[in-house]
Amino acid sequence: MHRLVATSLSDQVDALRWRRRLSQWLLLLVVVALVLLFADWFDTNEADKLPLALQRIRPAWLPADWYLNQPQPHQWLFLELAGRLISQLGFVVGALVIRLAGYALWCWGVLALAAELGLGMPWLLAALALWLPRQGMVAGEWMLGSAEPKTFAYGLLLLAFVSWRQQRSLWAGLQAGLACSAHVLVGGYGALTLAGLAWWRSAQVRLRGWLALAGALVGAFALYQPVLGRVAELAMPAPALPQALSPAWLYVVFRHPHHLVPSSWGKSWLVLMVVLAGWGVLGAWLARGAAKRLPCHEAQACRDLWLWSALALVPFGVGLLASLADADGVLLQLYPFRLADTLVPLTLVLLGARTLQALVGSCAVRSRVWSRFPLVGLTAIVLVSAWLTSRGAVRCPSQAFAVPEEKAPLYRALMTSTPPGSRVLTPPGGFSDLALRTSRAQVVQFRQVPGSLRLLGAWSRRLADLAGGEAALSEGPGGAAAERRLMAAYANLSASDLATLARRYNVAAVVTREGRPGPLGWQRAPVGSRWWLWLPASAR
Repeated sequence: MHRLVATSLSDQVDALRWRRRLSQWLLLLVVVALVLLFADWFDTNEADKLPLALQRIRPAWLPADWYLNQPQPHQWLFLELAGRLISQLGFVVGALVIRLAGYALWCWGVLALAAELGLGMPWLLAALALWLPRQGMVAGEWMLGSAEPKTFAYGLLLLAFVSWRQQRSLWAGLQAGLACSAHVLVGGYGALTLAGLAWWRSAQVRLRGWLALAGALVGAFALYQPVLGRVAELAMPAPALPQALSPAWLYVVFRHPHHLVPSSWGKSWLVLMVVLAGWGVLGAWLARGAAKRLPCHEAQACRDLWLWSALALVPFGVGLLASLADADGVLLQLYPFRLADTLVPLTLVLLGARTLQALVGSCAVRSRVWSRFPLVGLTAIVLVSAWLTSRGAVRCPSQAFAVPEEKAPLYRALMTSTPPGSRVLTPPGGFSDLALRTSRAQVVQFRQVPGSLRLLGAWSRRLADLAGGEAALSEGPGGAAAERRLMAAYANLSASDLATLARRYNVAAVVTREGRPGPLGWQRAPVGSRWWLWLPASAR
């Protein structure tokens, strides 16, 4: 009888614990969605990823778009699942579902991590509200934002860390492997650093390595095909390119310096120094003073999280050293800064909040004013965070999905003047959303990089065509400056140059800046914006 009563009470306690965890998860998801859900719609990588996903499922959608029809084996799992959603629900609803699914998984992971640290819900919400507007230090990385696979990978890594802490070897390995399947770089660096953490702490936290490895191999199923394909690609002779336009240089220095070239980070170095200083102070406190303020289990969980972020800084430091001698970016194309750029500041805010919770909890402040302060202060922090991140779209969600005002008349005229699926010649920058917004194909865009290094030569040749020569690619800095340089070069093309490009790429329309000439023999369609639309005379 006593055993039955004890079992019943235990079941009730477990049910209450699960209900409490679910309610906390829903609250956290609401806060994250409030801050991020309506930010940067179709203005970031979504403009690339979502059309790629739809094209994978419906190859007949835009067969004339060169970028969308190139293989992307390293992200096939995300493209396969996201493509089916978008095919059924459309871009807006599909992207909403993908964003919310990624946020939900990540929130479950960070909530489990907070429970392991002993971090209370108000402190967790305040910490995340401070972290969400700028999630990375210097390398332009983030965990939460648009509908992308990296959000799922980060959520799975947080769960893998908690599973390791709780000595659930199979689950830890499986979750780390699934993170690799979701995003090879985030999952790969995360799994390797977690393995290093498990080895470092093996005397205190038992981990059955064979179980973890088996789970990781099962979870990483989506990597086998792209890894084998990458090995085969490296074994083939590289395409002939000018020495100054090597594939590594094109990818790292020309296209992604904000992620991969430390010399381009500018004032962001100050943010890095501040974050590392705070992170170092917290590490010293965890080593010496945490045992007096925190329960033993929670203090060790905090130390383990700090150590994991320290291991993530190892490839970061190696990347900094490599950048001094690797001018073309051969090593830097492995994204050594990716994991630490987001994990270290997340660690800082979580452990900083846990430290403040411990210090405030020990104070003898019990006034009525103090009891009301957390609710008022937390609400203010969340609302300010939402305002800063969404730039006002949280007040008017519909404007988050709207076509940018300067391009809306052009896109309307384009859809009425050209058949669906036709190819359009646009400036090489600023029109990455053309396929998503209009169902028209592109010639090339600076931001739409093919998934294979062997295709970077074809990509650069198309950019050079639209810029009047290869000089525009290499005559200045990369990144956003290179995109602006290419657009300026396109704007200076003559009418005969544009006519040649129109024939070469068999386009149905040409877009130029207001006041610039169109192709010889073509006529301008009335648009009413600072972009002009040119159509063949026969089309008029």
